[in-house]
Amino acid sequence: MNRVYLDNNVWDFAYQNNVDLISYFPQDKFTLAISKHGRFEINQMPDKPYTVGLKKYIFSLLGSDIEEVHTFGFKDPRYPDDEQRSSGFGAGGFSSVFENNERKRLNSLFGRQEKRKDDLILNKQEADIELGALSVHNYVLTLDKKPGPLKSASENGGKVIFLNELSPSRDPSVLQKVANQIGGKI
Repeated sequence: MNRVYLDNNVWDFAYQNNVDLISYFPQDKFTLAISKHGRFEINQMPDKPYTVGLKKYIFSLLGSDIEEVHTFGFKDPRYPDDEQRSSGFGAGGFSSVFENNERKRLNSLFGRQEKRKDDLILNKQEADIELGALSVHNYVLTLDKKPGPLKSASENGGKVIFLNELSPSRDPSVLQKVANQIGGKI
């Protein structure tokens, strides 16, 4: 089974194009997922007319069609309980040494203890650093090819797939191309 993590910008792409992600990534071949960091990104979307519909679309898929995967870890005293980046016993999966090494590498290059806005949970680049680490063993779909954690992870052998590189026009059929490539192990 191929686990495919969705970067937050893929939600916008799917919603704007009225895409049924499961039709491209059937559950007998793929597991679509978001990280706990991805959940934080969704939760901190402002409630504006566009994002209300977007969040409704996302929440209709989470849990039943798309997994929320947490990484095991111990409580970090820097964060309140509802902002912990990892999850404890019975709730989080173990990271591999390779994922941890990539997380450490990406944090050294891009990690900062500053936020875009004070009311946000995540620091700048934090969600992309996590996805970059997860790309060691899993696929990550994104539209974010700019210099940063995902591009660096890809250059370091991560399984990051840039949808905008495969289809600059953002045609939804790019998802079929991606599913075929993943099925053939790229």
